[in-house]
Amino acid sequence: MYRPSSYRPTPWDVLELEYCPRYLWLSKRHGVPVTPSMRAGKSAEPELRRRLAAALGGEPRPVYIDAGWAHGVVDLLVVRKSAVPVEIKTGAPRPEHKWQLYAEAYLVKAAGYAVTRGVLAYGERLRSLQVTPAELKAAERLLAKAAEVVEGPPPPPRRSPKCAYCQYRAICTYT
Repeated sequence: MYRPSSYRPTPWDVLELEYCPRYLWLSKRHGVPVTPSMRAGKSAEPELRRRLAAALGGEPRPVYIDAGWAHGVVDLLVVRKSAVPVEIKTGAPRPEHKWQLYAEAYLVKAAGYAVTRGVLAYGERLRSLQVTPAELKAAERLLAKAAEVVEGPPPPPRRSPKCAYCQYRAICTYT
């Protein structure tokens, strides 16, 4: 298992890494500016969590998990025969979200629970994902990679369509 020298990665770091490695690095150096959509999502999340917890049979509270070298918060954890991490999103679905969920599943597994699926909740629309040992291993690698990016030099900039609406476009230079 990877053990970074000082930085302990989180599932949120995996989300940012998958979005753009340079975005992750810049966010750790400059902070993440709160946008109006982020503020709206945070204010809607408690009510969504309460309704999802009632529908899925979980406790309506986020769960902090410390796995030693990595840590983070799972928006909602439903525990029956196995544990099901639920990641609540208020925006549009993005491919990076599944990797954040897999990183949360990795933490849940490291906490001693059996994990075979996870749920991405876009509002009240649920997307269930199977969690296999391969996804858990990939999540572990992504958590390790996130720590390497944060601790290392800035990743080279790369132009992509995401740059048009990136919060760091003013300080991120292209090659």
